[in-house]
Amino acid sequence: MVSFALVTLAVAATVRALPEITPIVRENTCSNWPFYRQFSSVAGPWTLFASSTGTDIDNNKASYVTFSDTSLAAGWLSISSRNDTATPQVQCQAFGSSDMLAVNIGGRFEPLSVSAYTYHNYDGLIFARTVTRGAPIQPHWHFFANGTRQPGTFLGWNNQTTWAFRRLEDANSFRVRLLFAGTPGLVDGEFAGFLRAGFAELDD
Repeated sequence: MVSFALVTLAVAATVRALPEITPIVRENTCSNWPFYRQFSSVAGPWTLFASSTGTDIDNNKASYVTFSDTSLAAGWLSISSRNDTATPQVQCQAFGSSDMLAVNIGGRFEPLSVSAYTYHNYDGLIFARTVTRGAPIQPHWHFFANGTRQPGTFLGWNNQTTWAFRRLEDANSFRVRLLFAGTPGLVDGEFAGFLRAGFAELDD
């Protein structure tokens, strides 16, 4: 089973404060995610990447970590410590009556959700094909105080879009967990940022 032992290592750049924004949740339909294709009712595929962390991992993409014990989920998403690694494709598609984000695992897209488990450091992680479905990952737009929109569509739930990042023991990736009511705030070794869907070189 994947180890969740963590170490505190210096991030290559000084961590800056998050931009002051107001997150606005969008209806959780695929048409509100980037690059929606009406003929197939699918948005994407694209990648998920770190945003506004104020560190060198900004624009680094999500990586996929498998569980050897699949009693909880097939795996979870982290952010790679490098920007040149192969990354799994993510898209929004229908699962039954619900539109959900999904990650390509072995040629098949599996649904993603925020972990429903609150033990063993699982709280707030993005699980793939979880046994117990947690909170849905909803699309959000960010607005600055002057009313202008921050470019991009951001991952979150119920107007909560701040994620905690922390380097994992193997130093090849960063664990990310959503900060929302009932979860711990930032702990030692963590820093805050956003998760964005799409392509880093494009506004949306």
